Amino acid sequence: MAELDYNQIFDGVSLALHRAFPAVRVHGGTVKQDLKPGDFNVLPIATSETVQIGTRAQRSITFDVIYYPPDTGSREACLDMQHQLPGVIGTITTPNGNKVHCLKFEGNITDDTLHCVVSYPHFVYTMPDGDAMETLTIL
Repeated sequence: MAELDYNQIFDGVSLALHRAFPAVRVHGGTVKQDLKPGDFNVLPIATSETVQIGTRAQRSITFDVIYYPPDTGSREACLDMQHQLPGVIGTITTPNGNKVHCLKFEGNITDDTLHCVVSYPHFVYTMPDGDAMETLTIL
């Protein structure tokens, strides 16, 4: 398996949305202009890392996946999208082929947009530095 990092997971979420909804645009940051109804915006909002025994660590990254419904005030469209998104981004594939599962999925409608907060916990392993073997002398 290739290295798994936060940017790979970010790309995996964006690619999953592109595959499921090819007619809409998926943004990845602050959108200052040209935002159209039906678009998504994927914003990383938090990361965490807990060191485990040895050279392993448990990491998690949380995103706010924002959906702008086609009709202003369309809570029905937001609820429909809330129903679809767990199937779309519940398990993502990163560009380097890793599959990562979303274990937390919460949604709320604020200012006529749907905010889906999703978290992807995963483990990483860091190769230790140096040679683990010691020198053996036979007498």
